[in-house]
Amino acid sequence: WNITAVEDPLASYVKGSDATISSVVISASIGHVNIFQHENASAFQEGGRPARVALADFAARTLVKQRNQAKKEVDNYVLTLEPLDRIFLKGKRRRQNLSAPYPPYVLERSDIWSSNDHLHLSLRVIVESQPIHFDEKKTEGDFLQTAVNSILASLLPFGQADWTQAAMNHISCVVLQDKIRQQLDSSNAVAFIADNSILPRKSGTSDARMCSPPAVPFQAPPDSSMSQSLTIEMGSLAKYLPSNAFPSQGSSITLSGLVIPKGITLICGGGYHGKSTMLRTIALGVYNKIPGDGREYCIAVEDAVSVRAEDGRYVNNCNISAFISNLPTPPGVTKTVDTEHFSSRDSSGSTSQAANVSEAIEMGCSAMLIDEDVSAANFMARDGRMRALVMDESITPLLYRVNGLYNAKGISSVVVVGGVGDWLDVPHNVVLLDKYVASDATKKAQSISYQFSYGHVQYGGKGVVHRLDWKNSGTPIPRRPTDEFANRFGANIEVSLLDGGHSIALHPHEDDDEMMDGVVLDDDHDEGCIEASRMEQVMGRKQLYTCGLCALWIIKISQQETALGLPELLNKLDETLDSSGLVKVVEDLSSSGLSPKTWQHLVEAVGYAERPRKYEIGQALTRLQGIKFEEIPVEDDGVEAAAKAEEERKKRALAELWAARRKK
Repeated sequence: WNITAVEDPLASYVKGSDATISSVVISASIGHVNIFQHENASAFQEGGRPARVALADFAARTLVKQRNQAKKEVDNYVLTLEPLDRIFLKGKRRRQNLSAPYPPYVLERSDIWSSNDHLHLSLRVIVESQPIHFDEKKTEGDFLQTAVNSILASLLPFGQADWTQAAMNHISCVVLQDKIRQQLDSSNAVAFIADNSILPRKSGTSDARMCSPPAVPFQAPPDSSMSQSLTIEMGSLAKYLPSNAFPSQGSSITLSGLVIPKGITLICGGGYHGKSTMLRTIALGVYNKIPGDGREYCIAVEDAVSVRAEDGRYVNNCNISAFISNLPTPPGVTKTVDTEHFSSRDSSGSTSQAANVSEAIEMGCSAMLIDEDVSAANFMARDGRMRALVMDESITPLLYRVNGLYNAKGISSVVVVGGVGDWLDVPHNVVLLDKYVASDATKKAQSISYQFSYGHVQYGGKGVVHRLDWKNSGTPIPRRPTDEFANRFGANIEVSLLDGGHSIALHPHEDDDEMMDGVVLDDDHDEGCIEASRMEQVMGRKQLYTCGLCALWIIKISQQETALGLPELLNKLDETLDSSGLVKVVEDLSSSGLSPKTWQHLVEAVGYAERPRKYEIGQALTRLQGIKFEEIPVEDDGVEAAAKAEEERKKRALAELWAARRKK
């Protein structure tokens, strides 16, 4: 291992009142050629980027699992190697029996990561008996090099058959998940749930799998077009997968299960029969998982986005006109609300969900995941009786738009429904759950739909109810953060967690007396705050904190790349993360002066960063209180204006028809 040391931002916290304790942060790296040999090395290289991420994840979990053995006595010193995770420093530092806190998701991270040819670690070294002095550089370097190498050699025993087999099993499992995800598009699917998967968790706040029994292993419905087998070419990695789960088939692996096709899919059933659990499984299928999670072969396309209502959400300059129009104005107010450029500091359930749909489209999602339990009822559907009672309705429900959205944009919708039968008019496929057992109810749903008024009712001159075309006027406007907003940040900005890790704030660095355990005390000012408690695909405090760092990075880059809109800025960030990792974002923020102590603040707040998807980063940015977006001008080809004129003509014709009937 090649080892260097830097000062620990939490050295005084680690030390406390004990003068015999000191700490440093070490960076260690080792070549992949020293980790895997011969055929193992070749198989690892075949796995590409997912294999490198999985190697780092396996190393991180091993270090946490073995942390009780991460000690070494050298002369009069006792050295302990610990992860940077702040959870290991809470309360009494000597709680050696602390269990591993890591959730089962395999995410890129900033403290333990793998480049093309090296594994990199950043760890805390705690030294007891005598403090390390940084002016004794040579002695300190030799001392740490020898001691840390010895500890790491015992914790990560490269070359030992058991360790290598466990590592390759972990890596092959992750690579298989990634390959399934890549194959979904060619299979005309947005998600796959493997047979015998365990979907439920121990509790609503736990990521641990529920024991079976009582959990019912998932089985795809027999005699259904959605029940399919996927064959995945794994190459040399196939032999490292468990033989009891994957009988030997050479280099290919076959899995059977439920395929969620592209288009509109409903998940129906009674209360407490597993509908939301299935949707949650699909939502988390955008992330790879560790072996033994129970959902490791439940996979979704990488750009599937959960959409829900968020009462009180901050929205700025967002086009929600496809769903919301003709909003009423208070008496005496002559200016109408422009829903093509909608802004609100306190949006309602329906307008917030409309904004969430619009922004998911804007950021390039290919599938929306929607649960009626956490959606605005009036945004989801509106039945015939209510249409008859309320003639002048500002909301065009999502129910009426999902088919047009799929036909025009290719965006699929997976919707959990248990209470509104009108949804049976729109799906291509219906999964029915009864006591956690899935069946294909597509034909039955179509039969029920045809017994009612399907295909006969016109909606305000726009077309047949439940099957409205998607108009270009409803497409999100191209927009970018304004320079005026970016300039307000100035320099020396940091990210802090609020509300127990459910929100974050971007704010000027404050004195230590404003800090408590890495969290800024909240006050009356909400500018710079991001309410993230309902961002359902964010996996914890570290990923949320990283969303804040990435939002800062985009704000900085947007000032240099003035022609790039929000989707292009997010893609540029993704390219940077793919090529250089999270450390590049930390380095860029530090060197730019915008946040010169990014790494120190990161270590103080959460220990290390975990990579989010660009969709969660975009969600964090658009929820940033006070942010302003400006529209990027585009050349008008006249098509949109003609479409608007035609829509107005149809409205007038329908109004004249009704007026003539009333006269009779």
